[in-house]
Amino acid sequence: METKSDLANYLADLKKSESEERKNFLTNFSIDNLQNLDIFKTHRKLYDRLKLVADADNLYEADQLYKTIHFRCLNNNSIDDALTLLFNGIIFFTDKNSIQCANDLAKAFLETLKKCTMNSLNKELRTQIKLIHESLGKCSLTDEERAEFSIAVLKWSTNWFKKTKMEIKNEDSITENYQNVFGHYDIHRDFAINYWKEKNYIQARYHFLHSLDSEAFAYMLIECHLNFGFPSEYDLFLAQALFQFLTLRNLKSAENLFFIYCQNHPMVKKSKINNQFYESATINFLFFLITTLKESNFIEYKEIVKFYKSWLNQDSSYNMYLERIEEYFFNVKSVKKESGGLFSNLMRMLTGESRNPKPMTSQEARESDSDSEECHSVAELEDNDILD
Repeated sequence: METKSDLANYLADLKKSESEERKNFLTNFSIDNLQNLDIFKTHRKLYDRLKLVADADNLYEADQLYKTIHFRCLNNNSIDDALTLLFNGIIFFTDKNSIQCANDLAKAFLETLKKCTMNSLNKELRTQIKLIHESLGKCSLTDEERAEFSIAVLKWSTNWFKKTKMEIKNEDSITENYQNVFGHYDIHRDFAINYWKEKNYIQARYHFLHSLDSEAFAYMLIECHLNFGFPSEYDLFLAQALFQFLTLRNLKSAENLFFIYCQNHPMVKKSKINNQFYESATINFLFFLITTLKESNFIEYKEIVKFYKSWLNQDSSYNMYLERIEEYFFNVKSVKKESGGLFSNLMRMLTGESRNPKPMTSQEARESDSDSEECHSVAELEDNDILD
């Protein structure tokens, strides 16, 4: 029960920090502070009119004014002011539950992003994107508009990264290629946190896999298992997430996920035999797998695969994951098989090959043939080889 308390404390601290950040940021970008934008220094009457109609909840005229002022910002090449204005408008309309107006401004925000000349993600813009994503989820009857926003932002963020020859032992090479395909780590992380707060575990899990926040991901998996999984599945929730990190060449996050999950899940802690081993063959295998990959020791890797062969054969997807892992970490080429079936769909969930996607939980991944949701528009991929 101690871990449930730890999990509750982690969630409480996370929500508190997120709430304080949101409150402070929205204060700094309130309509009262819009008057400091350059456009209003020369067009004061426009600001006064916008403030008047916003205070009066005149949504139709406010919508027209936001669009008019945005157009003038673009004509003046004031891209930062345009983004700030649109951000304020999106928050204003979502608070008023004016879905169509908020969506229109969100689309204008995306188009304006494309005109930015920045070469990295600054904190201000990152927070704007996160809060827009959060707000769109609060006022929309479906997640379609927010998914469209997510896809477009992630695709836009890939432009900061160059595709180079993949070097598995070069972390910078992996990071650069990875984000060139899937989008910025931090944006994925923020989307994951938003979905987790909403208890949308499917989408949160998808975005955590494409972020670097393996700590939050581990706590989310623990919460998901404790609330919805069978007691005996505590190791399976970890196994699939860890395998998927490895098929994305993300060994560091896989290792962090393993240790944080094992240190904080009550059933894992209870199953510990000594300082190193567990009652679960799954967790013991994952520990040895990470160790051999870190040491690039193919001989020992083959030994542990041989030792755990009977366990691995219980789930055909495990051996398929290992084929990919051998290829990526030991340069052992696997025989290409005809695309199709469950494992092919699991790979498409990670790489975005599917054109009609829908992400899966670890339980659903074993039971369904559904595809992934968001990454397909970021890049049309054949399989994980796109990272090579």
